[in-house]
Amino acid sequence: MANRPTPEDPIRPAPVTLAGTQPESPPAQRQSAFGPSAPVLAGLALALGVGGFFLLGQLSPTPKAPRPSQGQEGPAPETASPGAEVLAPTPAPFADAATQAAREAAQGTLRRFLARRTELEDHGAALWAKGELAAVTQQAEAGDAAFLAGELEVALRAYEAALQGAEALWASLPARQAAQAAEAAARLKANASAEAETAYALLRAMAGDNASLREEAEQGLRRAELRPAVLDALARAEIALTNEDWAAADAHLEEARGLDGDAPGVARLSETLNQERRRQALEAALRDGYDALARQDYTSAESAFKEALKLDGGAAAAEEGLALVATERLEARLAALRNQAEAARRAGAFGDALAHYEAALALDGTLAFAQAGRQAMTDRLALAGALAEAERTLGKDPSDAVLRHARETLALANPFLSVEPRLAQQVEALRARLAAAETPRTIRLESDGKTTVQVLKVRHLGALTEQALVLRPGNYVALGSRDGYRDVRVTFTVPLEAAPPAIAVVCRDRI
Repeated sequence: MANRPTPEDPIRPAPVTLAGTQPESPPAQRQSAFGPSAPVLAGLALALGVGGFFLLGQLSPTPKAPRPSQGQEGPAPETASPGAEVLAPTPAPFADAATQAAREAAQGTLRRFLARRTELEDHGAALWAKGELAAVTQQAEAGDAAFLAGELEVALRAYEAALQGAEALWASLPARQAAQAAEAAARLKANASAEAETAYALLRAMAGDNASLREEAEQGLRRAELRPAVLDALARAEIALTNEDWAAADAHLEEARGLDGDAPGVARLSETLNQERRRQALEAALRDGYDALARQDYTSAESAFKEALKLDGGAAAAEEGLALVATERLEARLAALRNQAEAARRAGAFGDALAHYEAALALDGTLAFAQAGRQAMTDRLALAGALAEAERTLGKDPSDAVLRHARETLALANPFLSVEPRLAQQVEALRARLAAAETPRTIRLESDGKTTVQVLKVRHLGALTEQALVLRPGNYVALGSRDGYRDVRVTFTVPLEAAPPAIAVVCRDRI
C-alpha cells in the first residue's frame, strides 16, 4: 500500500499515459496517491473560509512540467507499447528551488496577514470595519485559489494586497479609537444614555489589550447606566431650588454627585445653589450692617459690610455701606470733639478745649468750627496768661511797660466778655486795679539832714530832713549815703489804696 503524503510533501500531478489511453476512473472521482486534487482542495478551502488559510499554508502544489514544442530538436521519443506507462520527468533542481521559494514567500505573507487579522478581530474589527475586513479576507481567499492552482506569484500578490489592507486597518485603529471615545463622551454629555452605552460598548471592543482605554470604556458604560438616575435626582434638585427649599436641593444634588459628580448639570445646579445661599447671606449681612449703622454701632456695621464684600466682592450696597460707616463715624467723632471742646471751654479748661479742636483738625483740616475754636482758645490761653501777669505786676511794678501790658490785656479780653460772665468780673477787677496803679500817691520821706537820699529809678533828693514825693503805686528802693557811714537801702511800697507810711532813710553805722 502506498504511503499517504504528509503536509510537507509537495503535490504531484497524477500520472498519465503517453498512448492516450484513459485512466480507469474519471479524474474528478480519483484521488492521487499524493493527496486530493486541486479542485477538491479549492472547494474545501472555500467551504472552510478562514480555516482554509491554515490548510493552504501546508499545501505546496508543484507546477506541471512544460511540454516540449513540436519544433524542439532532439531524438523522437520511442513509441510506447500499448498498455505501457511512462513516468513524468522530474523537475530540474533550479526550478524546484524557485518554486519552493515562491511557495514560502506566499506562506510567510499569509501568516503575517493571519496574525494581523487576528489582532484586528481581537480589537472588534468585525464591528467597526466589517466591510473592510471582508474585503481583505476576500483578497486572501483569492490568494488561496491561485495558490491551489499553482499560480504562486498571483497568490503572493493577493496575500500582499490582503496584508496591506489589514495593516491599513490596523494603522487606522488609534484614530478610530479616539473618534469613538469622543463620540461616546458626546453621547453621554448629551444625556443619550442608550446611545452612549452602545458607543462605549463598541469602544470596549476596540480597546483590545489597551488597559487604560478599556477602563475608560467600562467607566463610560457605568456612567451611561447611571445617567437616568442622575437626571432624576437633578430634576428633583431643580424643583427644590425653584421652591427655595435649599436643604432638599442640597440633598438631591448630593445624591446626583454620589452617582456621577461629572454629569452635566451637577456643577451648574451646585453653583446655582451656592449662588442662592450667597445671595441670602449677602442680604442678611447688608441688613445687619444698616441696622448697626442706624444704632451708630459703627464697629458692628463695618464688620457686617466687610462680610458682605467677602460674599460678593462687587456688591455696591456693601461698598456704599462701608463709605457711610466711614462718613458717619467721622461725623460722630468730630461732633464728639466739638462737644468736648465746648464743654472744656465752658469749664475754663482752655488747654483741653484747644486739644479737642486740634484733634478735629487732624481729622479734617477744613473744619471751620475747629479752625475758629483753635484760634479762640489760643487767644484765650494768651489772655489767661496776660491776666495773670497783669494781676501779678500791677501795684508792684510801677513802670510804664506794666501799665501798657495791663491796658493791652483788657483790650484782648473784650471778645470773650459776652460768653464768659466770670471773665467780665475779672476784667472789671483788673480795670479798677489798673486805674489805681495809674493814680500817683504822695509819700513822705524823712532823714537826719546829713544823709543824702535818692529813690532808685525815680530821682536824687540830696540831704533832707523831710520831703513829700508823688509816686505811682508799686515797690521802690530808697538809697541813703553819708561819708564815714555805711550806705543804707530802704525798700518800700506805695500801696494802691491805703495811705502810704512815712519812709525814714538815715545812715547810722560808722565805718
